[in-house]
Amino acid sequence: ALDMMRRMGHVLVIFGAWFAQGCIPMPGDPFYKIADVSAHALNSPDLSSIEKEFLKVPSNETARANLKEITSRPHVAGTEGDFQTAVYVREQLTKYGIPQVQLEAVPASLAYPVSRSLDLKDDSGSLVYSADLSEPILPEDRTSDTWWRNHTFGGYSPSGSVEAEMVYANFGLPEDFDTLAKMNVSVEGKIVITRYGGCFRGLKAMNAQQRGAIGVLIYSDPEQDGFNQGKVFPEGPWRPKESVQRGSMQFLSLCAGDPGRPYLSGGSEPVCGFNSTQLIPEIPVLPISWGDALPLLESLKGPSAPENFQGSINMTYRVGPSTGRRAALVIQNRFETTPIWNVIAKIPGEMDSRPVVIGNHRDAWVYGAADPNSGTAQMLEVARGFGSLVKKGWKPKRSIYICSWDGEEYGLLGSTAWGELQREMLSTAIAYLNVDTGMSGTKFTAGATPSLGAALAGVLQAVIDPNTGVPLSELWDGSLNTLGSGSDYTVFLDHLGIPSIDMRFSPQSGAPYGTYHSIYDSFDWMQRTTDPEFKYHEAMAQVWGLLCLRLADSEILPFNHTLQANAMKSYVHDLEHAAKDAGVSINLQELDEVVEEFEKAAAKVLDEGSAEVNDLNDRLAFTERRFLAEEGLPGRKWFKHVLQAPGLYKGYGSDVFPGVMQAIREKNVDMATKQLDVSVKRVAAAAAYLSG
Repeated sequence: ALDMMRRMGHVLVIFGAWFAQGCIPMPGDPFYKIADVSAHALNSPDLSSIEKEFLKVPSNETARANLKEITSRPHVAGTEGDFQTAVYVREQLTKYGIPQVQLEAVPASLAYPVSRSLDLKDDSGSLVYSADLSEPILPEDRTSDTWWRNHTFGGYSPSGSVEAEMVYANFGLPEDFDTLAKMNVSVEGKIVITRYGGCFRGLKAMNAQQRGAIGVLIYSDPEQDGFNQGKVFPEGPWRPKESVQRGSMQFLSLCAGDPGRPYLSGGSEPVCGFNSTQLIPEIPVLPISWGDALPLLESLKGPSAPENFQGSINMTYRVGPSTGRRAALVIQNRFETTPIWNVIAKIPGEMDSRPVVIGNHRDAWVYGAADPNSGTAQMLEVARGFGSLVKKGWKPKRSIYICSWDGEEYGLLGSTAWGELQREMLSTAIAYLNVDTGMSGTKFTAGATPSLGAALAGVLQAVIDPNTGVPLSELWDGSLNTLGSGSDYTVFLDHLGIPSIDMRFSPQSGAPYGTYHSIYDSFDWMQRTTDPEFKYHEAMAQVWGLLCLRLADSEILPFNHTLQANAMKSYVHDLEHAAKDAGVSINLQELDEVVEEFEKAAAKVLDEGSAEVNDLNDRLAFTERRFLAEEGLPGRKWFKHVLQAPGLYKGYGSDVFPGVMQAIREKNVDMATKQLDVSVKRVAAAAAYLSG
């Protein structure tokens, strides 16, 4: 095993930018690339007898059957359908032979739609257009006739009635609002129209609210996930004209988890630094289809929008305002505290105090065949494989937790609650392995703690790509994206410092899949356009389970901190370039020096042939926790990791050395100096701990 670790040490890292949406990073996020994936794959250990037995079990047909059952009813968090899926998952895990399975209710702050309307009026108040705000029934999609198709909404949007002229603000990023200001276009007192992409939807609302807008409309432009990508559903997989992307409007980059924290006696403020009202919008926000957005966009006057504001609708995009036309937006949502249900299963190991945790969320914005229940079906296949081993007498070296989270779509509610309440037990967890949207295309992608990269390469060597018949390691380009937020790894990595990975099969184009968060993310969509034979469900279950087995059963844990060192060197270069672009003068010499010390420690640990195994494993697994700053990041104490965190204005997307990067963007030299000092101390502490 130690010889294998030495072989994993020779790694070249290349950085660039990567495009995606949903629960993985956004455009421009950093990633690193393992230059020679095949070398790591071929140098990985041979499959053990246990691993070979496991790989025989996952089945496309069982995955298909489980997905069909789970997606047979809407299961928005906290609803009856959600509870029924929790019971189903619990029953399946028990049937498959997992020794300990329990359903855990968690009180949660949720919001549901009651009514909404969106009208376009002229100056006299006469009605010009009334938006349908409905997703039509499709004969090809047998579950599309649902109450939810007429109740599209934004989670945590307040109720409200506003009427005003409109302004178009592109993706709703700070730089988009800066562009409008330079064009002398004010959003104060206006209803802002933004399109999906660029940042988390809740931050579009936050950015607009901070600039004085009184309402926000967010639409799905076909450039991102519609006809610009290919044929739309039901002829193809992409978003049709009337499809709406629902979603949470929480200010996710300030603090993840329940904005109210009803499971904590003090609520959210002690752990987040914000109360519940500061974590959700004060102005009404509504997601709409591009079909409903079109008459509004056509009513905008003013100059043509800049080139980067232009989408794919056949029109000239203008920034507004909509002189002579006003939008009237009325939203009524119901807020309540109600239970959600995590399902927590456990396979006790020989070392109960060093668990490996795998998880997937189960709640969906309606049916969720891709997001998240392709991952749920895959997790059940992992559990079925593990249960088969347990029935034959297998006991892992380290305990394994299999977790079906609830409330993720509203803001990572179930996983964050469990992470905060189980903090003591998780203080010695080895790793967290997440699969959310496990299947929406055929390209394997992952975001991860860099030290897990070599282990992943080895696992991919053992799993065959269904379409080509070659090992996935030969198709994966070695890119590992830096994790931001947007899925259930967030509490484990950003708050608790547990090495984490998020994996999926995505569209080959890199675009977000077309029916994300709509009623058309359905079993029929999956079977008709995406994974007809469910072979990629089977493949992901094999990857996920095998990686878990490597972490749970290996004598020496397969972490490679040379990857982390190389990643950090590139992060420093990112800071250098960002500071230069912003005209901010900072001294990175000390940070460079401690990163070099970490690199030496990473090389040293590969050669510790005589090290005591338990001590070595603890240093390999727990070094990540040394990157946590107890006081948290500037202005957002819940996020503690100094190497990566969701960008303050990105949400899903990540920043590297986020405290320093935030200071650079704000041109705050004093903050940058202080955050550099924090980062230097944390990297030095990690290097010292890894060295032993």
